[in-house]
Amino acid sequence: MQLRARHIARNVLFNWLGTLANMAVGFFFAPFILHRLGDAAYGVWVLAISVVGYLGLLDLGMQSSVLRFVSKGHTTGDHQASSEALSAALWIRLQLSGVGLLLSAGLAAVFPIWFKVPPALASDARKAILLIGLTTAIAMSFGVASAVLSGLNRYDLQNYVGLTQTAIRVIGIVFALRTGHGIVAIALCELVATIVSSVLLVLTAHRLYPELRVQLKKPKKETLRKLWVYSSYAFLTTIAVQLVYQADNLVVGAFLSATAVTYYAIANSLCRYASGLVGSVGGTFVPAASTYEAAGDTAGLLALYKNGTRATMLVSLPILITLVVRGRTFIGLWMGPQYSQQSGTVLIILCTALFFSFANRTAASVAYGVEKHKTSALWAICEGVANLALSVTLVHWYGIYGVALGTMIPSLIVHLIFWPRYISNLVGLSSFEVIWNVWGPLFLAGVPFAIASYAVSTLPVHNLTVFFLQILATLPVFFLTVALIFRGYVRQTVMPRVRSLLFTRA
Repeated sequence: MQLRARHIARNVLFNWLGTLANMAVGFFFAPFILHRLGDAAYGVWVLAISVVGYLGLLDLGMQSSVLRFVSKGHTTGDHQASSEALSAALWIRLQLSGVGLLLSAGLAAVFPIWFKVPPALASDARKAILLIGLTTAIAMSFGVASAVLSGLNRYDLQNYVGLTQTAIRVIGIVFALRTGHGIVAIALCELVATIVSSVLLVLTAHRLYPELRVQLKKPKKETLRKLWVYSSYAFLTTIAVQLVYQADNLVVGAFLSATAVTYYAIANSLCRYASGLVGSVGGTFVPAASTYEAAGDTAGLLALYKNGTRATMLVSLPILITLVVRGRTFIGLWMGPQYSQQSGTVLIILCTALFFSFANRTAASVAYGVEKHKTSALWAICEGVANLALSVTLVHWYGIYGVALGTMIPSLIVHLIFWPRYISNLVGLSSFEVIWNVWGPLFLAGVPFAIASYAVSTLPVHNLTVFFLQILATLPVFFLTVALIFRGYVRQTVMPRVRSLLFTRA
C-alpha cells in the first residue's frame, strides 16, 4: 500500500510538473509572440487554433476508453483484450483523421470569409489552418500511445515526452519569429514537434507493453460497443468544453474583428492557465472516489468530497482573487498597458464564474469516479449551448464584454443550482451544507486576502518581479485566516500526524 501511495504521489508530481511547465511557457511566450506578430496576426492565429480545435471532437472520447481497457487488460494479463481495444481505437482514429484533413481544407477555404481577417493575412491564415489540421490529425492518430502510458500509470514518461515536445516547439517558434517569419512558420513548428513526440510515444508504449499487438482491420462489433458505451458521455463533456473554451474566440472573430480576439484571448488564456492548475488537483480524486464507492465506504466518499473541495479551493481562491483585484495591473505588466482595461474587464467577468466552477471540481471527480457522470455531461452540454447562444446575442450590445457575460451566466446557473443539489445525492450532504459548511469557510477566508490585495494594489509597481513580491507578501493573510477558521481540524488532525511523523523519524 505504501509503495502504491508513493507511485500515485509520483504521478501527481509529474502531472504538476507538466502542467506548470506548459503554464510557464504560455505565460512567458505569449507576450513574445504577440509583440512579434502584432494584434491582427496574433488574433488570426488564435482564431485558427480555435477553429481547428473543434476537430478534436472527432476523438469521440476514445482516449478515455483506451486508458481504461489497456489498464484493465495489463493488470489482469488479458493482453488480447488490450490489443483489441487499442487496435479498434486506432482504426477509428485513422479514419477520423482523414475526415479531419478534409474538414481542415474546407475550413481553410472559408476562414477569411467567415471571420474578419485582414486581406494581407488571408493566404497565411489558410496555410496555417492546413498545417494545424495536419498536426491535429497526427496527434489524434498516435495519441492512443499516450493513452497506453496513462493506462500503465507511467505519467512520468508521458510528461517527459510532453516536455520534449514543448522544448522543440519553443525553440522552433523563437527562431522562426526572430528571423521574421509569421503564423505559417509557427504552425510548421507545431507540426514538427508533434511528429517527434508521436514517434517517442509509440516507441515508449511498445517498450513498456510489448505484448500489445496492433491490427489495422475492422474491429469486432462487441469491441466497438464496449468502447462507445464507456466513451459516449466523455464525448459529450468534450463537446461542452469546446463550446465553453473555444466558441468565445470564434464569436469575437466572427462579429467583431481579429484584433478584438487578441484582447479577449489574453483574459481567456489566464483563465485556462488557472483551470489547468486546479484541474491537476481535482483529477487525482477520480480513482479515489472509485475505490470508496466499490468498497461501499460512504463515509470515506463524503470525506473525500469535503477535503478535496477544500484543497481545490485552497489552491484556486488566491489565484482568482488576485486576478479579479489586480488583473488589470498584471495584464498591463505582462502584455502591455494598452490591453489593461478591456482584457482586464473581460478577466473579471470570466473569473466570477470560475469561483464556483472550481468549487465544484471535486464534485465532478466524484461523479466520474462512481460512474454517475451521465447527468452532469448533459448539463455541461446545456451550459455550452447556452454559452454560445448568449454570447452571439450579447456581442451585438456589449462587444467582447457581452461574450464574457454569455460565458459567465450559464456557468453560474449550473454551478450554483445543479452541482450542489447533484453532489448532495451522491455523498449524502444537503445543498445547504454544501454551500454553508464546505464552500462557506473558504470563501470567508478569502475576504481578508481580497482586502489586503486591494490595499497593496495602491502601491506603485513597475515590473512583474515587484508584482509577484507583493502577491507573496499578502498570501500569508489568506493561509493564516484558513488556519484560524479550521483551527479545530488543525489541532485535532494535522498536528497529531505531524508529531507522529517527527517522533517516528526520531
